[in-house]
Amino acid sequence: MYSRVNRWLIQRTETRLRLNRDNPKAWSKLYGLCLQESAGAEFAAFCQDIIKLHPGDRHAWNFFALAAKDTADPSGLIGFYRQVVELHPDNERPWAELDKIYENSEDDAEYIALCQRITKTHPDNFPAWTRLAQIHKRQGRHADLLVACLQIVKLKPDDAQAWCNLADAHAARSQYPEAEAAYKRAVELKPRFLPAWNSLGNVYHLLGRYEDAVRALQNSIALNPDDASPWVWLCLAYVEKGDLKNAQDAVKKVEKRLPLVAAMLAEALAQRRDDGASQIDTQTLAKKFTFVSP
Repeated sequence: MYSRVNRWLIQRTETRLRLNRDNPKAWSKLYGLCLQESAGAEFAAFCQDIIKLHPGDRHAWNFFALAAKDTADPSGLIGFYRQVVELHPDNERPWAELDKIYENSEDDAEYIALCQRITKTHPDNFPAWTRLAQIHKRQGRHADLLVACLQIVKLKPDDAQAWCNLADAHAARSQYPEAEAAYKRAVELKPRFLPAWNSLGNVYHLLGRYEDAVRALQNSIALNPDDASPWVWLCLAYVEKGDLKNAQDAVKKVEKRLPLVAAMLAEALAQRRDDGASQIDTQTLAKKFTFVSP
């Protein structure tokens, strides 16, 4: 008898929630009733039905997260989140849930395929393009990263991180003038953007514009004096300018964080003093300090 009453209450509460979803007491009551009846899977299915129709319903998402801990099959969860994304590609919540699932996955093929399907049917879908950019960047697929980033900055021209990612893609393909323009746009939009200042200094160095490199790297160092990488490039820029005193000062900063690199720089500086020729292999260091902004 008690179970029958509970079942009636469950059905009644579900009906109330379908008519008025913004009722936290009713959600709590339904959740408690379902737990008493060992109907967690049924409750999770109810939440899924609400989410499919109303992907922004925070109550449905919060209670679904509670129910899914004990009742949901992981593969079923992926299928559900993908279904919601296909139904509502502009809603960030299902995308965020998929991010968590694929974050530590060794195989991103399914996620890439989903994003590509979304961008094919919804060419202006920002969430899908940003996920493609993140995956391509992580995998070092710079040509694909370039395509994604060009679309992203078209959709959101004021997104500093997107411009920095675009610059990273150009720099990784040795397209340094294009990378310079994109990094400059990133720091215009976000003046305290440390990774962009650092990489802009690297680009200036590779273009042989050492005065510009010094200025950009000094901006980076002003934001984070403890980061060794800009000090390395600053040392190299000073060497190319023939300013060995400042180069030596930079080596001391590098030594605290990267002692092996500092030793190599110190040896090269000593040789420079002895024979007047630079012994620093800039290209080797360029490969070591690649263009990867977070």
